[in-house]
Amino acid sequence: MTPSRSRRPPGRAPRTARSTAAALLAVLLTVLSAGSTPASVSSTPAAAERVAAGGAGGGTSSWSVRPAGPADRTAFVMDSTPGVVVRDAVRVSNLSEAPISFQVYGSDAYNTPRDGALAYRQAGEAQTGLGGWLTLRTNALVIPPRRAADIPFTLSVPADAAPGSHVGGIVALNNAVEQAGEASGVDVGIQRAIAVRIQLTVAGPFTPGLAVRSVRVRHHAAGTPFGGARATLTYTVVNTGNAALRPTVSPDVRGLFGWRHKHFPDRTLPLLLPGQKADITADWPDAPGLDYLTASVHVTAPGLPGTSTESSRVVVSWPTIGAVAGVLAVLAVALDRLRRRRPGGTRCIAGGKS
Repeated sequence: MTPSRSRRPPGRAPRTARSTAAALLAVLLTVLSAGSTPASVSSTPAAAERVAAGGAGGGTSSWSVRPAGPADRTAFVMDSTPGVVVRDAVRVSNLSEAPISFQVYGSDAYNTPRDGALAYRQAGEAQTGLGGWLTLRTNALVIPPRRAADIPFTLSVPADAAPGSHVGGIVALNNAVEQAGEASGVDVGIQRAIAVRIQLTVAGPFTPGLAVRSVRVRHHAAGTPFGGARATLTYTVVNTGNAALRPTVSPDVRGLFGWRHKHFPDRTLPLLLPGQKADITADWPDAPGLDYLTASVHVTAPGLPGTSTESSRVVVSWPTIGAVAGVLAVLAVALDRLRRRRPGGTRCIAGGKS
């Protein structure tokens, strides 16, 4: 079966770090797509990865990875039924003036919890999804300068594959280690990699779904009376269906009487895979010091009805409340003294009969 033409640029892959006896090796996995713009940073516990446009590296170590065949294919987008074997090829191009040695492997895609960035598993990790269904004709090769190699591969869809979206990629890791200086007394090296995304849709019931959970306003009052407060809005977007989606979120915060305090700009998240989530944090530097706030987050995706979740809380600035209480106390004392001194107040008259 031949996959359909690409409709989206590839995603991204994670940078990882490992220790050796003499040095710390930070592995930077950079996912690239021709003609796309740089995407945001995602992270793993060890390190981070960045998605950029074009090829990776520069000077003597520049290369690219994309589907073999027509130039307009920037990702593999496939449709299949369970039990089918799909055949295609990936092209790895050496754009530099020196030979490059590569490790090439299939990888599962996943969303990093923070911001939902699309990432790929390392070669040494267990590939339990689409990455494990891939078999490349070779996993190691050296490409001469200014040359390209097409690597055929098969994608064996299991007979019991769940219907819906399955996303992974083919990663080309440069075996060369670039020295990146020293950190904490340890020499640091970087390896770079590029991945091209594979998005497979397995035939069957298609049930897209999104949900917003854990909406919360975290309030940080100023340390001085009537000072400006800071706040952060946090929430989690979850893909509850079996289709990969690009959600768009629209957060909003209103006060006690429905007054809109803050409307955060609409934000389109990275491709969110089935069962995956994205934890989002939005800064609010000019939050009110005292109010009853209701935060609402609306999420939608193309072809999917929107859904919203909200939560409410009282926000308090204790320095402001203390200052107001002090002013009220002074006013109360002043009014009481004024009342006692008014003419015509109650008088006590002493003496006998006239």
